[in-house]
Amino acid sequence: MGPVPRAVLMSCLLALLAACAPKQAAGDVSEPPAVVMHGVRLRSFEGSTLSMTGRAEQATYQRTGDIVATRATLHVLGRGQGEGAPGGETTVSARTMEGNLISRQLVASGDVEVRTATGMVARTPRATYDGAQQRARGTEGVQVQGPDYRLQAEAFSLSFPDESFTFEGSVRTTLGAARD
Repeated sequence: MGPVPRAVLMSCLLALLAACAPKQAAGDVSEPPAVVMHGVRLRSFEGSTLSMTGRAEQATYQRTGDIVATRATLHVLGRGQGEGAPGGETTVSARTMEGNLISRQLVASGDVEVRTATGMVARTPRATYDGAQQRARGTEGVQVQGPDYRLQAEAFSLSFPDESFTFEGSVRTTLGAARD
């Protein structure tokens, strides 16, 4: 018997690999995540400028750019602020944050809390974030507490660059020292 042609060897090798590869169940076309990370720290840049830092208990990253983070906190830095620099930082925390790194879209849900450098704290069940516009929106109600006011509204939008809120629907405001 003479030498085996290379094409025959390759065909046999491919057939062997195909036979050993795990079979997916019929109808199951989902791929496993590309990466599952625990104790995650993140730093996000716009060009060469640090724009956001954060932490998550766990994050799952898909090959499509989709990411799901649990018990996550993001620190959105104000313009011209570096990591750890005073002022200008808005902190967002939630039980779950789901989004896409490519489209820069994010949905935070489960005890979402937003804290600004000016001392305002907003709480909502769910918020969506558009990273390109640096705006967050919520339509499931919001409760806001500031140094000398409280506010409740049906919906809101928040611009991170200038920390401006817009409230929609039924809005109830209490002025004066807001005490628990």
